[in-house]
Amino acid sequence: MKKLLFLLVIVVLATLELVWPSFLNFFSCKPDLLLVFTVALVFYTDFRTALLLGALCGLTKDAFLPWGPAINALCFSLWSYAVHRISRQISTEENYVRLGIVLVVSLFNNLVIGLYSLTSGIMLPAGIFLRNLILISIYTVIISPLIFKLTKKIAA
Repeated sequence: MKKLLFLLVIVVLATLELVWPSFLNFFSCKPDLLLVFTVALVFYTDFRTALLLGALCGLTKDAFLPWGPAINALCFSLWSYAVHRISRQISTEENYVRLGIVLVVSLFNNLVIGLYSLTSGIMLPAGIFLRNLILISIYTVIISPLIFKLTKKIAA
């Protein structure tokens, strides 16, 4: 039953990312809700579930974005594994540690996606690249406590 709820949350978050209200845009930036959900899964579920659902979140995002095949699925799986390894090394009970992890993961994800865009021939001006790197990451961290609470309620 929990797995079905997680799948429903993936559908809802993907839809919300696609139709994010324009009055909530911050300098034309939208938060990466599926990335936060992937990180939250690592904290509140077992590793196997987090890895599989993280890859599914990435595939869902890949289905609606014009980037290369399965780049998000690969990245989200990698971030799930990395966060799992980090959470075994340090205590992640405090909220600020989790927010820091979301910030680092979001920065790395936006960096990888931006560099992939550059290597695939999509030329981004430096200002747009930095805006996507920094502002989207910060906006993602600001929204993440809501998704953490949702994930914790479903996983409990």
